[in-house]
Amino acid sequence: MLRPQKIEISSRFPDAILVLRKKKIEFDGRQGPAEKTSDLYQNPQDYSFIHNYKVHFKRGTLQVLANKVDVSVTTSSPQLPSPQQVTEEFQKRMTASVVVSDTRKRYSEVSFHITDVEYKQSIALPLPKSYGVRAPSVRSASIGNEGSPIICRSCGYQPPSGSKFCNKCGATIA
Repeated sequence: MLRPQKIEISSRFPDAILVLRKKKIEFDGRQGPAEKTSDLYQNPQDYSFIHNYKVHFKRGTLQVLANKVDVSVTTSSPQLPSPQQVTEEFQKRMTASVVVSDTRKRYSEVSFHITDVEYKQSIALPLPKSYGVRAPSVRSASIGNEGSPIICRSCGYQPPSGSKFCNKCGATIA
């Protein structure tokens, strides 16, 4: 009998615990907002979206049966990606799969005829609450002291005095 393993996470990463407790949300991106998925459409910044497709293709005009490959497109929106984006992702994947050392030869020999693009499912993965949000930067000494050095709270970089933003990470300096 298998026992679940206990995962210990440092208290330095409290958001990681929240992500482990939340589960992925599978939804049909073709149907738009529903009761179950309303939060995905209202707060898309809290999720990462993966849209899965099955692409049917032929390598040449004489091939009778089509091959199939699964293609996943990651987006920041619950809206389905355009057919152009799915096709571009397919082309990247197939170009990378050709084993040829000469780059010119690799790209010239890659030719596929897409016969069908079949939508499979969409998945929303919850992000940690602090993902994409930078902590405000503060001065290392008292704010009233004009000659004190400034240190970015987000990355630890010391931008020039008088800066309003960190030159390294772009965080606002208070």
